[in-house]
Amino acid sequence: MLSNRINRLAPPPRPVPLPVICSALFGIAGWLGAIFLISGLIFSMIFTGGMRPIDDLRLASSKATARGMITGMAETNSTENDVEVYEYDFAFTTLREQKVAGRSYSTGRPWRVEDTVTIEYVPEDPAIARIQGARTSIFAPWVLFVLIFPAVGAGMFVSAAIVGWRQVSLLRSGEIADARIVSTRPTGVEVNNTPVMEYSYEVRTSAGQVFNGSSKALYSGRIGDEQSEPVLFLPSNPDRSTLVDGISLRHQLDVDEASGQWISREGNAKVVLYLLTWAAVIALGGYWIFRLIG
Repeated sequence: MLSNRINRLAPPPRPVPLPVICSALFGIAGWLGAIFLISGLIFSMIFTGGMRPIDDLRLASSKATARGMITGMAETNSTENDVEVYEYDFAFTTLREQKVAGRSYSTGRPWRVEDTVTIEYVPEDPAIARIQGARTSIFAPWVLFVLIFPAVGAGMFVSAAIVGWRQVSLLRSGEIADARIVSTRPTGVEVNNTPVMEYSYEVRTSAGQVFNGSSKALYSGRIGDEQSEPVLFLPSNPDRSTLVDGISLRHQLDVDEASGQWISREGNAKVVLYLLTWAAVIALGGYWIFRLIG
């Protein structure tokens, strides 16, 4: 016997309210991944925004050198292993008699103004140059470790979106059936001090088909509060299933008795938050990439 709040569900396909879609795409911890991703992108911009990897590769493959002179020196207010990073302005003349000015960075103070230095440069584009033994950016390449944070955040955010999109697909196209909870176990993961549980269940369809499935959800007391739990599944692939109450929503889904369509009391906050998240990721990520390769 289907749950009373689900038994009037219309046959697929059915529309899914936008707040439900955005909530499902955030999933259990997608919002946490979004925080890691956005804050990680900000830190990446701070520490790697001045890096010029393409220029460094061109310099590494170039053999052209020239004599140059240090024309200026200044502190950067940055340190590396507790050693001050200094900024050096330099000038040199290429083999083609082009006068070029540039800037390099180094830890410590190996040079003084008016010191003569060797300059490495790209003959086709002499503006790409550096003092031999120095670098083109304030920080050394090892600071790229900060990319771990946006990478982890992106992984959490994307994996939550994949799981959420599958749930949305089931809400739109899945068949409804009863599920009997077979076992409940903690996954060892907590979100805001609330444990994430894995619920294993057995499904028996109206056609007599029997199969097993599982869903992960934050413990809320909603799952197990009914004699049988409503589950959505794909008849063509019963392995694709989810408990209706396992979908990450603030309020339980219900069905309109007249139309048989999904109704929800989810507000538009998650819609706004999801759109802002994507806007921030696109803006920060695009700007960071532009600075990195520009």
